[in-house]
Amino acid sequence: MSGIAKKLGSALPRHLLPTTQAVKRMITRFADEYGLVYFGYVSQRSDDHHIVRGLTVSTKHIDDHYCIGTYDNYDVVFVERRDSIQGKEHVWHIMEFDLKTDKDIPHTFIGSGTHGKGFHELLSTKYGNLVPTQLGLTRDYLERFKDNFKLYVSAEHAVTIETVITPEAAEIIATHFKGLVVEITDQALYLYSEKSHLTPELLEAMLKNGTWLARTIDINSRSL
Repeated sequence: MSGIAKKLGSALPRHLLPTTQAVKRMITRFADEYGLVYFGYVSQRSDDHHIVRGLTVSTKHIDDHYCIGTYDNYDVVFVERRDSIQGKEHVWHIMEFDLKTDKDIPHTFIGSGTHGKGFHELLSTKYGNLVPTQLGLTRDYLERFKDNFKLYVSAEHAVTIETVITPEAAEIIATHFKGLVVEITDQALYLYSEKSHLTPELLEAMLKNGTWLARTIDINSRSL
């Protein structure tokens, strides 16, 4: 990115963003293969579309490669989001999955300490009440999950979240969610990637892993 682009950051109009046609073709093929509709750039101010919220939403973010549809009975939205934090531009690839549960799910983040630096900055800024929680208060969890992932939830929900993220779920996350950040709300699940290169394999993994986790949350939340 040029020096001028770095200074302008997320204020850049769409036609100046460093988005390649190769990335567009890749995401379009992905959308076609999995039954999503590709819209491209969307404006959070003027377009009639569902805004992907979650941790990274702000008043100045720019969304591109917007896709929406249904996969395996779950409503899915994908977007590439650009924004700046403390003067540094960040690019996130986000998938949102609508949850079907009517239970109150504790607001939760799951991520590793070595990926998603932008997420950790946002988390400490926007959700100071969510603290790193060591799973294992009511159940036994694999050390592999505890060694490689941190779970953030309010102290009052430290026990409740173990009903939603069970040891079995944590084992799958430890194996298949490396490099991703998970956000769970009472209405939606978000998967974030801040990897520098988007690939078809990453898109497929986010879609299939996210659908699996959304269904797992819906099932496990019945016990709340």
